[in-house]
Amino acid sequence: MSTDAPMNATSFSNETTVYPSDGMRVLQMIVTVMIFIVGVSLNGLVVWALGVRVWCRNKGSSRETQSADSFRIYVVNLALADLVLLLRTPLMLGYLANHFSWTLGEPLCKLVIYLRCLGLYASAFLLCAVAVERCLCLLRPVWARLKRPRWAVPLACAAIWVLAAAFASPYISTAKIILWENRKACIESELEVGKALIVVETVAGFLLPLVIFLSCNIAVVFCAKKAEGAVSSPTSSSGPNYTSQRLARLYRVLFLTMLLFLTCWVPYFTCRFLRALAHDRPDWKEVKEGAIKGAYIALFLVYIKSALNPIMYVFAARGLGRTVRASLLSTIERVFNEELSESLRRKSLRRRDSQF
Repeated sequence: MSTDAPMNATSFSNETTVYPSDGMRVLQMIVTVMIFIVGVSLNGLVVWALGVRVWCRNKGSSRETQSADSFRIYVVNLALADLVLLLRTPLMLGYLANHFSWTLGEPLCKLVIYLRCLGLYASAFLLCAVAVERCLCLLRPVWARLKRPRWAVPLACAAIWVLAAAFASPYISTAKIILWENRKACIESELEVGKALIVVETVAGFLLPLVIFLSCNIAVVFCAKKAEGAVSSPTSSSGPNYTSQRLARLYRVLFLTMLLFLTCWVPYFTCRFLRALAHDRPDWKEVKEGAIKGAYIALFLVYIKSALNPIMYVFAARGLGRTVRASLLSTIERVFNEELSESLRRKSLRRRDSQF
């Protein structure tokens, strides 16, 4: 699924091929199709149910609280970022079907690399925004729910997309096609500009978001523990069972988000950085080979994470999950009612025709 290949076309010319066998190639195609179907279906459902449908229903009204509306907007944008990343997978099927040879031309090569970088940057920034939003709702609840302007979160999302597009745009000029092991490979240039981009990608797209993400989630855990202690005290008038259930759900969401972030993103960015670091170092040849294979496998984990994000952020959050299920059920009911009324109308017309 990845076009990651050694950027020095002669580095493995005297060795056996590093491409997987035909069985593994077919397996990758099957996994790619499954990721595309599941990921696009779930993320599209989130965009439609939490984005389009809720916006049309609440247009001109203020039924949602500021915090609920803000979190919903972030989740919709996160689903859009995952869709951008997943939309490149059909192009990768042609790469796999042609035995790891890129036959779609250089413009699509630039597009597929740009979509990967745009999706990764946007996802990283939006994950940080969701973590910051969760932290604000606990540390500054009155401001987050009542005093914050409604345009603040949409403006932040727009700024995130502009920033992600700016970080991803240099990859358009560095992407190219080379001949490697009698196959055409769509790669990123490994000139000094290419290595500089990987350094920027590691810092701005991984290390900084990782620090913000973990810091906010750790702060949320400490605040939740403190609130749990206050609620469980004898002088508290709140319902301890209800609060404990909400905190347990919060801990579950935090654990899943941090687990998926660490297991899916850390291997990919680490392998890419090691690969750039090992370039032009003959004594690091084994490190470079392992980093190339590791980045190829880790990219599958990134796609799986993008496909499973809706389950993690929507169905783990009870309020958003109810919104999605209600929207889905109402749509099915509306379609069923439309088909039923159309069927009754046709029967009525046939009955009239028979009378004539």
